Amino acid sequence: MIAYKKELLFYQEHLVHNLLAFWSQSYDPVHGGIFTCFNNTGEQLVSRDKYVWSQGRMAWVYSRIVQDIDQGLLPELEKSEYLEKARRTCCFLRDHAILPPADGVCAYLLTEEGHKKESIPGKGYYTSFFVDCFVILGFCEYALACKDEEFLTLALSLYDRCTALLAQGKIVTEPYPIAEGFVSHAVDMILSCTSNHLWRALTAAGHPRAQEINEKSLAHVTRILNVFYWEDFGVIQELKPLSPQLEDTFSARHIMPGHALESMWFCQHILAQNHLPADKKIFTVSANSLFLGWDKQYGGLLRCVDVTGGPPRGRRLAGDPYESLMADTWDSKLWWPHSESLYMTLLCYTLTQDPLFEEYYNKTAAYVKEKFINPNKDVGEWIQILDRQGRPMEKVVALPVKDPFHILRNVLLLIELLSEEIV
Repeated sequence: MIAYKKELLFYQEHLVHNLLAFWSQSYDPVHGGIFTCFNNTGEQLVSRDKYVWSQGRMAWVYSRIVQDIDQGLLPELEKSEYLEKARRTCCFLRDHAILPPADGVCAYLLTEEGHKKESIPGKGYYTSFFVDCFVILGFCEYALACKDEEFLTLALSLYDRCTALLAQGKIVTEPYPIAEGFVSHAVDMILSCTSNHLWRALTAAGHPRAQEINEKSLAHVTRILNVFYWEDFGVIQELKPLSPQLEDTFSARHIMPGHALESMWFCQHILAQNHLPADKKIFTVSANSLFLGWDKQYGGLLRCVDVTGGPPRGRRLAGDPYESLMADTWDSKLWWPHSESLYMTLLCYTLTQDPLFEEYYNKTAAYVKEKFINPNKDVGEWIQILDRQGRPMEKVVALPVKDPFHILRNVLLLIELLSEEIV
């Protein structure tokens, strides 16, 4: 049995005295937002640039902390501090990140002061619709925390602009460009979450478009659990080929266990908030992702594996940067899949009482405490990137940042879930 009270106390202490202690030094009190360009151990700030991806995410974190303080879940924290940080981060994004409609939606990269920079020379400021979604998430959560109509209206406007571009086929997805001939699970996944957050904020405000946005969120869940559900293996196919000629490729065959776990809790949250029963595929995908992704030799979750387990394989697409990245880093152990595993295994266990999920929760928690939580208590937070053997590795695997989102979000969700189970 998982000792819920003991786990709750651990995560509350870990959040306040480790994670937030680190990120408090990263907040920019002059311009708003946070600095995230640290090295892997968190000991050195290597750039003062601000990736909008992370700024939107941190706006979400600050805003969620405010709500959890209101719920009595974080008694050690001062609400006014996090309310101010949430407000100033949202204002920094509002004032600097949003592009004119002709140029896209949100810029990818800003300077410390908020000046726009090209993240990829020659490609302009708009290089990823994922950035749009994270800004929307931050604005929505702030609107929920503060009953703020301005940022809710802005979130809805950005959502309409973003989804209009997608409907026109104008999709940009750096740092993960989608190869021609494939559709990406990540697109429906992020839109399910973004639409859900917008629906919650619109509903709280009594907005007339709330139900419309909720239906879009549910439609994305339906696509995830049908279009991207690989029936033969009971997993989520990250890149679904549009023709049989591509089914033997590396892109078609690889799966990402941590990403699938995150997607499944998105789906479960959305179904539960709509008072719909859990879909059995959610638990099937979660169990199979854990089984295939867990490194039986060294422990921990592998970044990506073949659909039958082991190193990803299949015919390579010529010059595809995504395949090259995955082939080069497939056996790395990353911070974010392990934080997703902590939350999703516990959520699955509370819903099913299946001992399999209890086992993987305990295995993940033990691995995190041994390998990821920074042994240098003067720095804190987690080491983010490990090699297969669990050794720290200085290597860029996505953005060149120490991103705050996954760990903080999942620890907050764990605190919320454990508090519900104890009552």
